[in-house]
Amino acid sequence: MVRRMLPRLLLPCLLLSLLLPLACSKPQAEPASQPAAGGGVGVAAGGGDNAAPAAAAPASEAAPAAAAPATAAAPAGAVIATQDTNWPGVVAEVTELRRKGNTLTAKVRLRNGSTDNQQVEVRFDEVYLMDAANAKKYEVLRDEKGAYIADLRSGWNDRWYDTLKPADAHLLWIKFPAPPPEVTAITIQLPNTPPFEDLAIQDG
Repeated sequence: MVRRMLPRLLLPCLLLSLLLPLACSKPQAEPASQPAAGGGVGVAAGGGDNAAPAAAAPASEAAPAAAAPATAAAPAGAVIATQDTNWPGVVAEVTELRRKGNTLTAKVRLRNGSTDNQQVEVRFDEVYLMDAANAKKYEVLRDEKGAYIADLRSGWNDRWYDTLKPADAHLLWIKFPAPPPEVTAITIQLPNTPPFEDLAIQDG
């Protein structure tokens, strides 16, 4: 009789042992879904009055600063210095004092501002440069024949002269030996004219 009842007793126990683990196990929580790229977070950040402003686009690279221009040379014909002369109404204007290589060229405009004709004469043996700082005098250059290298009157080798009518002007050019590069200013002396002192030498 015990043998007949044993299977009936074991069967509920067997079923209970199979069902108990299933009843005690918990389903695993599903992982939170990843937000899609450019999805909810981006939308939330962009909405509403309190939303953070979008990042500013990177500033474009600044253009390189332009080089400071060098000091502009005086244009051709510009007046560097002016002196009244002993010829009535005549003004002397230095327009160039340029050193290039081993020579220095001076240009001086003589202008008649009077209402009368003026006889003007420049003897180049009376024209010179003076480097006062070094006590050095530079006379007008001469060529191999002894003629001054300057704006000579036709037929003469040592002077220029002419009659300047009212409002007339004449531009003289004169060649000198160039002072050394360390000399940056010099005085020019003309006849019948006060000295033009400490004029800046233009190079090039």
